[in-house]
Amino acid sequence: MGISFSLHLVPDDIGLLAKRARFAEENGFDQVWVAESHLTCRDHNVALAVAIQNTTNIKIGPGVTNPVLHDNSVAASTIATLDELSGGRVLFGIGSGDTPVYALGKKMARLATMRTSIHQIRSFIRGEEVEYAEGVNVKIWSQRDIPIYTSAEGPKTLQMSGEIADGVMVGSGVYEETVGWVMKHLGAGIANRDAGLGVLDIIFGAVVSVDRDGHAAREKVRSRVANRAHHNFRMTLDSVPEEFRPEIQNLLDNFDVSNWRHPKHVPLITDYILDRFTITGTPEDCVKRIKEVESYGVKSIMIDPPSQDFDESLEMFAKEVLPHCI
Repeated sequence: MGISFSLHLVPDDIGLLAKRARFAEENGFDQVWVAESHLTCRDHNVALAVAIQNTTNIKIGPGVTNPVLHDNSVAASTIATLDELSGGRVLFGIGSGDTPVYALGKKMARLATMRTSIHQIRSFIRGEEVEYAEGVNVKIWSQRDIPIYTSAEGPKTLQMSGEIADGVMVGSGVYEETVGWVMKHLGAGIANRDAGLGVLDIIFGAVVSVDRDGHAAREKVRSRVANRAHHNFRMTLDSVPEEFRPEIQNLLDNFDVSNWRHPKHVPLITDYILDRFTITGTPEDCVKRIKEVESYGVKSIMIDPPSQDFDESLEMFAKEVLPHCI
């Protein structure tokens, strides 16, 4: 049946983001997800609006926002406005809070907070009255139905996602044993899922780098992988074989959340970490790797190209890899 692909974008440059979103639409991608990292990037909601106005069909959403920095009623009104602007092709991505939260000295949202946020935001978007606080019942102007996706890595968040989300973006890696571990915990939540939600859309994220020189493709992503790996392993080490745990702990102990893209993180990224979170190499290497990932039961992949040579890697992926995999 093939795999569907989405593109993850970091809003460093609004003009470039618009161009890349349009490129994704024109080259077979199903979705575009825009990161929120307000201390180091442009505002993600403005970026989403620009991406929407430069495309016509592709699904677009925040990948991801969080309930630590945003009130649920405000988040609902914002995403409903963007959905109205898009003509109904917006998705809403929410997570517990990553580097933008930690860099401010705040803590990520607890599981109970995540669950409440998802329920409240879904109800707000649909125009239902929400018990916002004890004795405070409110509703907003929206009457829309927007799919809610979670970002999930830990066992409990995966289980919650399987139970109550419309979709889930998994950042745990694309190793066979990792995919199996993820599916086990998602399955535990799906067992308690309301049939009215429909089938859970499961997207596995991967940092993807394509180059004529396979070694160069691999080396370009070491810095980018650091943040992805840090976020995942901060949630849990349950999916890490015992022999690799010391190198993971070294990453956790030395990662700088205030400067997550700094090349100083490169020495922290071992081959195990790199291989687990990436799809890299020549076009032929990447096609082979994606076919392997598909054999694990993965049906959807969100690609995250390297900061270095982003557009060259993205174009090569779109022209020489994607057509062989969809």
